[in-house]
Amino acid sequence: MTSRSRGLKRSAKDATALKAKKAKGETDLCNGLHWIQHGKEVKGASPVIALVSDSLPGRNKVAGFDIDFTIIKTKSGRKFATGSKDWEFWDDSVPKKLQSLDKDGYRVVFFTNQAGIEKMKVKPEEIKDKIEAIIAALNIPVLAFICTGENHFRKPSPLMWDFMANDCNQSVKLDLTKCVYVGDAAGRAKNWAPGKPKDFSCGDRMFAQNIGIEFHTPDEFFLGEKPAKFDWGSLNAVDYLKTNPICTEKKVYKGKGQEVVIMVGCPASGKSTFRKRHFEPHGYVAVNRDTMGTQEKCIKAAKEALKKGKSVVADNTNPSVSARQPYVEMAESKGIPCRCFYMQTPREVSNHLNYMRQTQTYSEVRRIPDVGFNVYKKNFEEPTKAEGFTEIINIDFKPMFDNKRDEELFKLWT
Repeated sequence: MTSRSRGLKRSAKDATALKAKKAKGETDLCNGLHWIQHGKEVKGASPVIALVSDSLPGRNKVAGFDIDFTIIKTKSGRKFATGSKDWEFWDDSVPKKLQSLDKDGYRVVFFTNQAGIEKMKVKPEEIKDKIEAIIAALNIPVLAFICTGENHFRKPSPLMWDFMANDCNQSVKLDLTKCVYVGDAAGRAKNWAPGKPKDFSCGDRMFAQNIGIEFHTPDEFFLGEKPAKFDWGSLNAVDYLKTNPICTEKKVYKGKGQEVVIMVGCPASGKSTFRKRHFEPHGYVAVNRDTMGTQEKCIKAAKEALKKGKSVVADNTNPSVSARQPYVEMAESKGIPCRCFYMQTPREVSNHLNYMRQTQTYSEVRRIPDVGFNVYKKNFEEPTKAEGFTEIINIDFKPMFDNKRDEELFKLWT
């Protein structure tokens, strides 16, 4: 909350200095609140912009809120705001409710996904100005965390919450049994109430579940309405593991001599993990467009490896006969076997692994958009021995984890 927001006037010199500070993310706010950037840069930008305080006392309970269509709605009535001033409170009860929470010892915190920043559709200053204005109208201290793009901090990932709890609460340990999160992305179907549209996702409900705290929609929390039916719309990984227990079997898939292996499977179906576990430790040379850039470079690298007597594993989606043909021909020219490993991972599991991998790698590997799955499906031709394969091995997905962190990430909602 700026001094101007509190009704104090600044001189022209002060205003100029404030503008310069805001450009650097150093806005001077009351209660020691100031903007910072957090996390390793992704696509040239910090993944999180946060409004924090070094002097505001920590609290052991947090009331977290999404912003758009939870705390505020557009004054224009449009789905997306036309600017930083196009907002009004979602309901007249919102300010009093948040003020009451602050009085009762809760730290009020905003958590918002703003992928438009990364896509350069909205400027960070616009979001920051809006948040400052909301806080000024509330007249209570509020922390805020903005995820700037499609990165590992994006809700429902709990990493924004973890950063707040571990680094921005003055070392005060949170009591999760007393914390709550409120958001409108709750998985409700169309007409969950008369004339109401379908929720665009279940991300806010998942966010609360991943943290392990109580969740409410704005309608429940502010208006006292009864909970509506909802659908998670995603893999329930905890339940999945109950029927598909973690595999400890150490099966050997390497060949008896030099060979070419071709992986086939949709994006995020586990191909790269499979080849890293079963082929690379045995000296197979992996060729992959994600790291090499083009199919031509992959083919060139594969030929060079075969000349040196190495085995090769082609780790791409390889959906079509034409995509697989160059590797089959390489094996035939060398007189060595060519095996196909065809991943049978269900689509909902691949979707889950897609998001998990992004968090697991701290966004070094970005999630693959839906178009990637659609292109694979469009071009897919099931592999057959008629192509020249020595053997086609169907690989069912079996949960295996290299460490405890990977197992915990798999259990999160995505």
